[in-house]
Amino acid sequence: MSVALLGLFGLCVLGQGWTGWRAYDQSLGAAHMQRLGLGAYLSTGNFLDGIFSNWQAAILQLAVLVSFGSVLRQKGAAHSRKEDASAHRRVHWKFGARPSVTRWIYANSLSLAFFAIFVLSFALHLVFGAMKYNEDQALQHLPPIGRQAYAVSAAFWFSVFQCWEAEFSAMGLYLVLSIFLRQEGSSESKPVGASDDDTGETNE
Repeated sequence: MSVALLGLFGLCVLGQGWTGWRAYDQSLGAAHMQRLGLGAYLSTGNFLDGIFSNWQAAILQLAVLVSFGSVLRQKGAAHSRKEDASAHRRVHWKFGARPSVTRWIYANSLSLAFFAIFVLSFALHLVFGAMKYNEDQALQHLPPIGRQAYAVSAAFWFSVFQCWEAEFSAMGLYLVLSIFLRQEGSSESKPVGASDDDTGETNE
C-alpha cells in the first residue's frame, strides 16, 4: 500500500509540475515577460506553494484525527473505539502526571510527529506563498510585499482556510459515511454484516 500511495504521489507531483509550468508559461507570455523552462519553474513559488499549501492542510488533518481519536468517540464509526471502557485502552493517564518526559513523548509520538511536520509545512507554505504572491504581483506589474506583510494578509489566510475546510469536511464525511456504508475487505470499514450502532475494532 505504501508503494502504491507513494507512486500515486509521485505521479501527481509530475502532473502538477508539467501542467503548472504550461499554465505559468502562458501567464508569462501574456504579461510579455521572459518565459521559464520546466527546471526553472520547479523552483518558483507558483509550483512550491502549490505543494506545501496542500501538504500543511493534509498533515493537520491527520494530526487532528490521531489526537482527537485518542480521547473522543463517534458512535457507529469504524475509526472509533467502542464506548465501553473495558473494551479499549484506558485514557485516564492522559490527564494525570507523567512519570517522565521521555515516556510522555513516546506515548504521544504519532500525533507529535504529525504536528511537527505540520508546523514545518505551514512555515514553508508561508515562505513559498509569499514568493508566489510576489510573482503574481510582477505579472501585473505591481510592487512586491514583504513576508511579514504576506503572513497577515487576507490572501494568505484565504488560501489556508480553504485548504483546511476541505480536509476537515472530508474527514467528517468519512466518519459519518463509515457508520452507514461498507467497503468489503477494507480495514477502514466495519464488517459488512455489522450493524450501524456497532463500532469497528480497528483501533482497539
